[in-house]
Amino acid sequence: MNFRRQRHRVPALNTTSTADISFMLLIFFLVASSMDVDKGLSRQLPPADNQQKQEESAINKNRLMTVKISAQNELIVDDKPLAIEKLHGKVEGFIQRLGKNHMISLDADPQSDYNTYFKVQNELVTAYKAWRDATARKTYHCPFAKLTNDEKEKIKDMCPQRIAETYNGLQEGGAQ
Repeated sequence: MNFRRQRHRVPALNTTSTADISFMLLIFFLVASSMDVDKGLSRQLPPADNQQKQEESAINKNRLMTVKISAQNELIVDDKPLAIEKLHGKVEGFIQRLGKNHMISLDADPQSDYNTYFKVQNELVTAYKAWRDATARKTYHCPFAKLTNDEKEKIKDMCPQRIAETYNGLQEGGAQ
């Protein structure tokens, strides 16, 4: 009798195609998933050339709403404190009453919190969306979102977004 020990081989997986499979799965998930696009606030920044002079225009105080954010993150609208949640209703009534002839002045203290500033901007955008939607319903008998691009541009011309931003009274060159 032969009592020799036999060597047992442990079966191994063939891993030569693992990299190919991983690459194919990566491509599949990149193609199949959607990429979220961050949307920002559309604001017109001042020109890069500081030598360019801006024209001053006379604004009637009755057509101007002042919105201020203090260093303590308090909202002051026309020299009266107001909760941020109530801002869009007040702005919406103001811009619907005056139409194109309105102007909103937003003044943010540099010490104020960015989240407060962002909340105020969201409330302003909400008010303008409601105004444009109401105008679209009157003009075209359907909501703003369902209009064609040409109709949307006409509504935007009828309902312009007029917001002037200042930063705690900073003047040219950043000097106070």
